[in-house]
Amino acid sequence: MSDTERIEMIDGRVLANDEFVYPRKYFLQIIKEEIYRSNRKNQCFLWFEIPYKNFTDDRFRLHVPFRRKKEKNSRILEMWKISIQTILLEENVSIIGQGKDCLWSLYVNKDLSFLEGLKERVEKHIREAGLSEYLRHLSFNTYFYSGKSQFFVKEEDRFIKKWNSEAHFFDIKRFSIEDVKERTLHGIYRRFLKRTIDIVGCLFCIVIFSLTMFLCAVLVELALLKWASEQRKRGNAVKSYSIIFKQIRIGRDGKPFKCYKFRTMYPGADKEKEKLKKLQDAENSGVNRGPTFKMDDDPRILKYGGTFLRKHSLDELPQFFNVLKGDMSLVGPRPPTPDEVREYDAWHYIRLSVKPGLTCFWQTSGRNDIDFDDWMRLDNKYIRNRSTLVDLNLKLKTLEVMLSGKGAS
Repeated sequence: MSDTERIEMIDGRVLANDEFVYPRKYFLQIIKEEIYRSNRKNQCFLWFEIPYKNFTDDRFRLHVPFRRKKEKNSRILEMWKISIQTILLEENVSIIGQGKDCLWSLYVNKDLSFLEGLKERVEKHIREAGLSEYLRHLSFNTYFYSGKSQFFVKEEDRFIKKWNSEAHFFDIKRFSIEDVKERTLHGIYRRFLKRTIDIVGCLFCIVIFSLTMFLCAVLVELALLKWASEQRKRGNAVKSYSIIFKQIRIGRDGKPFKCYKFRTMYPGADKEKEKLKKLQDAENSGVNRGPTFKMDDDPRILKYGGTFLRKHSLDELPQFFNVLKGDMSLVGPRPPTPDEVREYDAWHYIRLSVKPGLTCFWQTSGRNDIDFDDWMRLDNKYIRNRSTLVDLNLKLKTLEVMLSGKGAS
């Protein structure tokens, strides 16, 4: 072999009856189930990727990747052997799976502090073997999933950033359920198909709704001119404004982006949000809004046309351009604001594993008439069951909802 060396076995280690190695497909299914479980239980887990090539009989054959020929020596192979032994012989390893050219080991209910302890044990065994000088050649991918609250997520992010900056041989990466699905051929194909449909569908909709968007823009401009005129009569200063309202929203994997809408509230309305939020419970007819702010008869809405645009979701038409940019999809959970995400429970985070969309089950099932937790369950239902046919059905139902204005505030 030109670029690998092989160790036929690791100290005679064999696969005992209770050490079943799961095929790729079933191991990834276990990972997906573990993601849902971690969100329900507010727990974490670690997933290690170990560079094994294949199996022969009941023993491992290890293929060690090399970057330079001078690294091909028995001492580096011995170091890899020791480190992999330490990882796989950990009594806390839950499941072993076989990926492409590698083994996967899963550590259930383990957080980042466990990784520190494992690193120390690996380094200790390598030092005892007199191989410390070769540690720079060691590298493993470590995937981390957390189902904990936003407070812990921020702490974890700081830990990961610091850890990776110090060049440890365990390189930590966060992942989501979408990352797991996209490791399969079906997942890659589905992602490509969905993105293709998004682009073609958006271009089609922009052409079809171009006149509608132009009329909406004119309506918003007229409403803002009337509002500005009223403010000047009262002696209030009016700053420059735009008919397009840009707001920071949270996208896939917690990444922020600018979401576009036609402006349906007067400029500066966000400053009054906290004051109005205190009145929300009394105004919402018993519906539990959770961390979201969805007020019936919001006094900040522009008098001339604002309510009409919101009722029929016409204010969201500029988000077709968010879809073209790749920030959003035509179908997916609605993008939350940063302040909403800060108040999420652990199981709510699953909705951030996919791109947000223009429409989903929530929009077609009552919108603002639905409790917050039921809304989150609908989004999780979509993530579990989504397909091209489900997306098509939701798009058709959305047109009906837009015409009726059902559930809008």
